Amino acid sequence: MFPRKFLKYFLLFFFVSMQHAYSQREASRWYFGNNAGLDFNSGIPTPLLNGKLETHEGCSTISDQNGNLLFYSDGLNVWDKSHRLMPNGTGLFGHESSTQSSIIIPKNIERTQYYIFTVDEPDPDEDDNKGLNYTLIDLTLNNGFGDVVTSEKNIHLVTYNQSNSEELRLKCSEKVSAVQHEDGTSTWVITHFTDSFYAFKVDESGVNTTPVISPSNTDVPTGGYKQNAIGYLKVSPDGKKLAIAHSQVSNSNVSGPKTQSRQSGKVLLYNFDANTGSVFNEQALLNSKIPYGIEFSPKSTRLYATVNNYKDDGSPLGSSLYQFDLTSSDIKESIQDINSSTNVAGALQLAIDGKIYRAGYSINNSGTSISVINNPEVLGTGCNYVANTISLGGRFSELGLPPYVQSLFLLKFEFQNVCLGDETEFEIQGDAPFDSVTWDFDDGATSNEISPKHTYSAPGEYTVSLTKTIGSTVSDPITKTVIIFDTPKTPSDIVEYYQCTNTPNSNGLEKFNLANINSSVSLDADQIINVFYYNDLPSAELDTTNVNALPMEYKNVVPDELLVAKVLNPISLCYSYAEVKLKVKQTLTLDIANLNGCALDDGTGEFRLDLKRQAIRNDLNLTENSTIQFYLSENKALLGSGDYLPDTFISSTNTIYVRVENENICYGSGTFDIEIEQFDIEPNQDVLLCGTDQEGTTLTSGIKNESNTSYTYLWSTGEMTSTINTTQEGIYFVTVTNDTGCSATSTISVKKTELPGIKNIKVSNDIVEVIMNSNRSFEYSLEYDGNYQQSNIFKNVATGTHMIYVRNIDGCGVISQEVSVLAYPKFFTPNGDQSNDYWQIEGFGSENQINARISIFDRFGNLLAQIDPTSQGWDGNFNGQPLQSSDYWFRVSLADGRLLRGHFTLKR
Repeated sequence: MFPRKFLKYFLLFFFVSMQHAYSQREASRWYFGNNAGLDFNSGIPTPLLNGKLETHEGCSTISDQNGNLLFYSDGLNVWDKSHRLMPNGTGLFGHESSTQSSIIIPKNIERTQYYIFTVDEPDPDEDDNKGLNYTLIDLTLNNGFGDVVTSEKNIHLVTYNQSNSEELRLKCSEKVSAVQHEDGTSTWVITHFTDSFYAFKVDESGVNTTPVISPSNTDVPTGGYKQNAIGYLKVSPDGKKLAIAHSQVSNSNVSGPKTQSRQSGKVLLYNFDANTGSVFNEQALLNSKIPYGIEFSPKSTRLYATVNNYKDDGSPLGSSLYQFDLTSSDIKESIQDINSSTNVAGALQLAIDGKIYRAGYSINNSGTSISVINNPEVLGTGCNYVANTISLGGRFSELGLPPYVQSLFLLKFEFQNVCLGDETEFEIQGDAPFDSVTWDFDDGATSNEISPKHTYSAPGEYTVSLTKTIGSTVSDPITKTVIIFDTPKTPSDIVEYYQCTNTPNSNGLEKFNLANINSSVSLDADQIINVFYYNDLPSAELDTTNVNALPMEYKNVVPDELLVAKVLNPISLCYSYAEVKLKVKQTLTLDIANLNGCALDDGTGEFRLDLKRQAIRNDLNLTENSTIQFYLSENKALLGSGDYLPDTFISSTNTIYVRVENENICYGSGTFDIEIEQFDIEPNQDVLLCGTDQEGTTLTSGIKNESNTSYTYLWSTGEMTSTINTTQEGIYFVTVTNDTGCSATSTISVKKTELPGIKNIKVSNDIVEVIMNSNRSFEYSLEYDGNYQQSNIFKNVATGTHMIYVRNIDGCGVISQEVSVLAYPKFFTPNGDQSNDYWQIEGFGSENQINARISIFDRFGNLLAQIDPTSQGWDGNFNGQPLQSSDYWFRVSLADGRLLRGHFTLKR
């Protein structure tokens, strides 16, 4: 077996990108003021006397990563590294009295192209304010000295409401800052105007002219310009905070003495999202002041601001330097007055030595030196502020200092090669100089080398720290967690992998699914692995990106071919090697019984392949470690394709192909059919429990078309019989399972019905009306013959005794009551024609015998006649004389105690 190899942790691309993004000494040379300059390359700022720019405020300078000057600008002109104006380097849209007239941003990682962003001085007395613009500088032009790309010169960026005439005239404030994007390669350029921040993303593709706009709570009105525009804007080096100084927040642009009532400036602190470019969470740190300069400490834990002071009469008094503790729970109250002097409140700028420098001069004098905060991370006066101590060699400081992409000032380090056994390499990043460094690798080992290499003896997490020393000052350690990964464990012996074939005389050649070998070449069950296969070791070693590996469906070229497997952990990118021998084995043809599945509503069935797998394993007497997979094609089954069928498979009737492996060796293959077993059950049943049924009712499972299949039952009552009896209404469930393992449930709603109750039965001649006790729906029958009607009224009922039947409309619960009906003629015609000549009540039975004669009356109640109910009846005469046609009344008492009354008509 050849030795195991290790992969170096492939951070190289990230490492190179970060190195190109912001590294070394790009901020090592400054040009500012009146021909002033400083060189920080030696670790001690020394005057530069060759600068050409003369500016009261805004300026910018950029060097290469080795500290060599590239070019500088005052926002109006661009000078090259030999201090000559570039051929097209005039006429930029900045201004020598704009607070941050310009800032330089790299475009590409090769550092051959840069953008200069410029901001004009917004003057309300001028109609042609230029606002925010950018210009491209190409250092490959002009024989390597660089020139302005005229097609990308003074490209305007909109940072205002174009429908607002005042904003359209002024366009922008005098503020611009920049910080690295969270992606590590692009840059955010941020400015502010009136009530919003505008963040523009810059990358190798250029400037995204659509900004991320973040509203601020504080509105800086256009009425107070140009004083409202003055003051610095800075982002913290770690990209998490943003601070802004508004020299004035007023609606008036009237100039004059700065009395207390006219001091309206603010220092505001915000959160910044380096991923999205959004600004949020405003905190007011200073109010009713006139601030100017702003700067963060290297570790972004402190904020410094310079503020101009005035006497009560508004005459200048000098300035103060304030410090805020950004780690405090109350940042505003953490304010400390570090120094008050007669100096003006000039710019503050962080340098590559980790110190903050302050521009300015005495209000009664010119300044040939600037001030410094030596230990800006220390709270209070311990920050060691020293005024007017940095000599400019006779040149003069004004108010401004060159701003930079703030991420330049982060001291950091990167590392690569983190597989156990590798030499892990460390590299310092950032622009901060040092005299010496100390590395602590967290395993007892240290180093003073600039770029050390260290080999760890065990995998794990290590907190590596870097401490730098400049002179006698030792910095706080910078720490980073380094994870050392163990390499994947692989077999030391050759792994033999068998591929099944059903082709006779295959000569040891067959198509293999190499993905099936992965679990055999990795001994780390707890690691995620990727495996790539090659014909030989040199091919595997040369393919660092693993793009030339063999296809996973691979046909061997010779019997028992030997392949190399590269076993890789995709998280750590560490890998090891193993050897694999490809062998071909004639497959056994397995006889497998068909499988029934449960029918679903859409013509498919549900098949439990997991149960089938266990049945095959039992039939073949295989161990639990054997692998049995199911496929819809023979080719996939032979290859052991990864897209095998799920344990619960939904399908119509089909043929299934089986692959069986035992101890990772192909064992055999076979087929079986899956067939749908109909399992038809009534999902919902409604059962009535009649009020008369004291024995209850029987509930059934609801199975339709029962076959010879055996079933098991489980009721919600706990009973396990095919039927149950209940005397209680409610909801019942029964789950029925057949011998294939299919289950279905029927829900049975049992509803109890009340008995109907007859309140009264009205009989009027031949009409019978049944009156019930409730208003529920009932059905009615006369002389029960199985036919019921919904109406409770029966007409043309013959004289005699009848039985009335009433039941609930659902057919449950029947009661009956007897009723007697006496029918009599409605009229008679006593005219001697032998038809209806007499009026008489007909059809008397023993049960409704009349106790006395039938009495007949006229309309006035006069008794006209009394007739025997057994006679032929009344002839229509009174005292032998025929009565006239009219209505007449009768009354008769029945044997059952009822009194029958009615009327009829005599017609002549």
